[in-house]
Amino acid sequence: MKYVNHFRPIYEFRPFLLWPVLMVGILASGMPYGWAFALVGAVLLAIRVFQVWKALSFRMAISTKWLSKIHIDKLLATQKLMKQQADSMYLGTGFEWTQKHTQIAHEILRMPVTDIPSLPKWLSKTEVGRDVETRIENLFRPGDSVRDRMPQGSSWIHGMEPKKVRVPFHYKAMGGHTLVGGTTGAGKTRTYEVISTQVIHNPRDVLIIVDPKNDDEWKRRVEKECARAGRKFLYFNQAKPNESIRLNPLENWSQPSEIPSRIAQLMDEGPFRDFAFLFIDRAVKGELYVGDKPNLRSILKYAQSGIGNLLERCLRRFFVENGLPNWEELTVAATVKDAQRRNDVSLTDGMAKLYLDKFAAYDRGHETLDGLIATHTHDREHYMRIIASALPLLQMLATGETGLMLAPKADDFEDEREIWDIDKIIKQKAVLYMGLDSLSNNIVQKAIASMALSDVAAVCGAIYNFYAEKPDVVLIIDEIAEAINEQVIQILNKGRGAGFKAFVAFQARADLEAKLGNAAKMLQVLGNLNNQINRNL
Repeated sequence: MKYVNHFRPIYEFRPFLLWPVLMVGILASGMPYGWAFALVGAVLLAIRVFQVWKALSFRMAISTKWLSKIHIDKLLATQKLMKQQADSMYLGTGFEWTQKHTQIAHEILRMPVTDIPSLPKWLSKTEVGRDVETRIENLFRPGDSVRDRMPQGSSWIHGMEPKKVRVPFHYKAMGGHTLVGGTTGAGKTRTYEVISTQVIHNPRDVLIIVDPKNDDEWKRRVEKECARAGRKFLYFNQAKPNESIRLNPLENWSQPSEIPSRIAQLMDEGPFRDFAFLFIDRAVKGELYVGDKPNLRSILKYAQSGIGNLLERCLRRFFVENGLPNWEELTVAATVKDAQRRNDVSLTDGMAKLYLDKFAAYDRGHETLDGLIATHTHDREHYMRIIASALPLLQMLATGETGLMLAPKADDFEDEREIWDIDKIIKQKAVLYMGLDSLSNNIVQKAIASMALSDVAAVCGAIYNFYAEKPDVVLIIDEIAEAINEQVIQILNKGRGAGFKAFVAFQARADLEAKLGNAAKMLQVLGNLNNQINRNL
């Protein structure tokens, strides 16, 4: 590698000034073949002009801060070309780091910031000087860029290499999932805008975005590009119910136990969470037994008022299906008999006793009914103390406008908002933007994000197991520490086989460790992120 000292004085500047004077002197002297000597001088002048321009371009590049911009039409044309040539998308412009750049960086880092070559400081002190400074900067300004007066990071890094190329992100590599790192204001969201715009214009891709801070510019960009590409745009925001769709986070599952798992994981670990899981599991299986579809509102109803009504419906169906047509007569007789001993006997109690005597005692019962009866006969006061830990969470998610959005009523024809779920979104190749109001309502938004991503994981598993043709699903999670759960880790670990390509962002590794509770879990997440886009430089 040929070494070049980029920070030496520009010695070529003196010959650059001298050669025009010599050329004029030769032509004015009238010497024989003066034109030939002047021509040689012009060639040498051109060489010096090139050398001076190259030196000044380098110094302006590392001292002047520019922001690159690209028009959407040009971005889409570039994406189309890169897709055809290398099956990749466009990330920006840059260069491959080599030994040459290491040497230049070493030299820059050794010198004080004030010694980095740039335009004289006195130029910016007067209006005329500022005008001259602007003209000089524009002379060396890269194409498609604007001056950044408030730069962040070490902008000289991008100026070290004049021969920049398009940076490709190969679709094959996306299956390894991608980490986008950077502090606040480093440009993570703008990076996501470039990626999501290209995903929207790829008709094979489905885009699901989870944005805890609900960035308005990103949302408008996604909505505008969906309109341009003719894609269905779906917007979910609990803080803006009139603009939002209705999204059922309990719609997709392969095992009934997944539903209580999604709710129980929102609670702190301990015996109260285990009991909440047990109760919700029994209630969910009871609903499924009688043909109801479990949702957050129905689970809250049974948690508050008990499962007596649900148990009665289940027993009615069980008796009919198991050849006991006179169950009502037998129940009334047993209830009257028990009422002679205690005065708080209900019809449901009589039905439960009949079931236990006629079926459960002979191992002919049903596990759903066994669980419901155990819950029904549990001490009511003790039950309410234990389930109280789950009631606030269910109350937040299943009541008011939030309840109507997360547990939509299909028969409510006055509500014109569309009802969607993750599986339906993927099958119809729609684009979902979940904007979460985490700044003002952090607890509820974390719960919504966690449940929605659990539904994504359930659909991911169904695609892996049952879909003949795997769809291409791009999942973008900004500020992953706000929404990560065990299901997200499973998506990162096994989602590639189901066609999922995840992009996740966080500001620092400590965010993940604090959320997950230990460093091992954090390293498990980072180990599944094979690509990294770092915005901290």
